[in-house]
Amino acid sequence: MPKLLVVKYGGSVLNSGTAIRRAAEAVREELGRGSRMVIVVSAMKGVTDQLLSAAGEISPDTPREVVDHIIGLGEEQSVRLMASALKSMGVDAVEVTPHTPSWPIVTDGNYGDAEPILEECESRTELGVKPLIERGQVPVVCGFVGRSLDGSVTTLGRGGSDTTATLLARCLGADEMVLVKDVGGIYSADPRKVKGARPLVEMSAWEANLLASSGAKVLHSKVFRYKPDGLRIRLVSYEQSLNGSGTVVSGTIPELEVEIHDERVAKLTLVGEIASDPEGLAGVSKLIVESGGMVLSLKGMRDASTMFVTGALDDVLNGVHPLVVSTESIKAVSGTGGLALVRVRGRTLDDAAASVHTIGKALSSTGVILRDLVVGESSVDAFVDWEKRFEAKKVIEERFRRNRDE
Repeated sequence: MPKLLVVKYGGSVLNSGTAIRRAAEAVREELGRGSRMVIVVSAMKGVTDQLLSAAGEISPDTPREVVDHIIGLGEEQSVRLMASALKSMGVDAVEVTPHTPSWPIVTDGNYGDAEPILEECESRTELGVKPLIERGQVPVVCGFVGRSLDGSVTTLGRGGSDTTATLLARCLGADEMVLVKDVGGIYSADPRKVKGARPLVEMSAWEANLLASSGAKVLHSKVFRYKPDGLRIRLVSYEQSLNGSGTVVSGTIPELEVEIHDERVAKLTLVGEIASDPEGLAGVSKLIVESGGMVLSLKGMRDASTMFVTGALDDVLNGVHPLVVSTESIKAVSGTGGLALVRVRGRTLDDAAASVHTIGKALSSTGVILRDLVVGESSVDAFVDWEKRFEAKKVIEERFRRNRDE
């Protein structure tokens, strides 16, 4: 069976008729290699903002459902232009918009940031999009927009076209999803801002999610809500062919994962402005390692920093103390031992405040004391008494499971 690709073109690379024709040529070239394809397109660069601005100028009180319908016209325009370009090259392209019978993306009615209803998307994709592919046609699908159960046009919020492509790749069992960008993949830093940034050949889904959640615009974190484990994501530049190198993102992010670190943990508090002294902080970390420990997690404030480390507490304190008395940035060090690290992470933890509340409520319901916590992107490190670690893991899993089922 020829491989199936879902290819998404973002608005930044669809900035003119010439750019759309160039994208269509890349699609035709890949079809010539024998691939089957579905194309997802965003609105041309600047069009969504123009439509949103015009709607606001007409009336600041335009209902949100009307705004969604208006700004979704940008994607419809792109679909028609892309399909026209492909047809002019002899490709049997089919327009798929919210108003065609083959439309696959069904959402709730939360206008402006609608959530896809996965079961409905799977059914509509099977009935609408899959037969087009089986007939040898190339569906060209609106990104960013959806249709609610009552037939209203909705929009999927920031990163919506990436979400559309991921949903289709999942529902179709695609071999690969290709995201065509204005840069050639994921870089060590934003190449438009940092000189010498280098392209990365591969990255795990968890690593890519950390970048996306921290503001990197190459890939949206919503992708990982729907990405199946076996789907490869390739990010390429519009200047590359669709089977070009770029960056490959593989693996998946679990919905929820609760793990206990297998060694006792000590909480080390360094009083002083060590956060403003990177050499001092690096020196402390080095001494902890030399004394047989390992830094698991840390957090800092202006006048104190906290490290959570493995190793015998007395050994770690004695190992670090010589640096304390020899540097002005650290005034004193203290430690508490006998703790356990319960690490909670996954897609469920997108909302940090809600996640912290859930963990705190779970632990307090059984009398387990939360000694400290460190919040990261889609993760929380919870520290409890060593003897309570298994109980803590159990009640946290149960509480998140209950929240999911409610």
